[in-house]
Amino acid sequence: FDGSQEYCLWLGCMGAYDPQGREIISAFATVMRHLGTSFGVLKKERCTGDPVRRLGNDLVFGQLAETNLSSLQTAGVKKIVSICPHCVRTIADDWREYGAEVAIEHHSEFLARHQDKLPSRADGERVVYHDPCYLGRYRGVYDQPREVIARTATVVDPPRARERSFCCGAGGGLVFLGEETGQRVNETRVKELAATGAKTIGAACPFCHSMFRDALASAVPENAPRLLDIAQIAANSLPST
Repeated sequence: FDGSQEYCLWLGCMGAYDPQGREIISAFATVMRHLGTSFGVLKKERCTGDPVRRLGNDLVFGQLAETNLSSLQTAGVKKIVSICPHCVRTIADDWREYGAEVAIEHHSEFLARHQDKLPSRADGERVVYHDPCYLGRYRGVYDQPREVIARTATVVDPPRARERSFCCGAGGGLVFLGEETGQRVNETRVKELAATGAKTIGAACPFCHSMFRDALASAVPENAPRLLDIAQIAANSLPST
């Protein structure tokens, strides 16, 4: 990002380091270019501090927030878009304590706002959508991801959806630890999603994506639905060049 672009595309740790997270970033970048939206990536992006804030280390969180805000100010960033609901919440809410004034939105909000410029091809495919905790309950974003999916497929809701959605299993630090006894939360959730009969699971959070990726291999070994982020669903609808 050099200041000439409209958006700073915030990668987040998952978008930068997780292989499938990078695929989601690539897909979203493809859609942004299709829409003619200029964007760049911050050269010195660091973790937003979301994990350490949730674990109670406010000292490290403050250091990360101040360092990132300094980099954003130096680069002249005014608007940010991110594939990660955790990053969005942290930057939009928690960074306010440190004077953050930058506008940020989730990529589902961006895509929904530009959906009239995306192909519309209702081919009858059924996609079951999982509401991420940090996008739904924390930000109140429920319709926008569904609108993006509905451009090319039929949206299916699992029994627990929207405000009553069930966590992917990454919450509460379990993305790092995992349950010691009983069935893992991500396996419980992925079985619910697969039971709808949809051939595709639609996700909108790289943490959910990672949890479901692991659970599909262990909990649904046969005829498992494919797993796609909404950015990948949108990118797949674009005409090939």
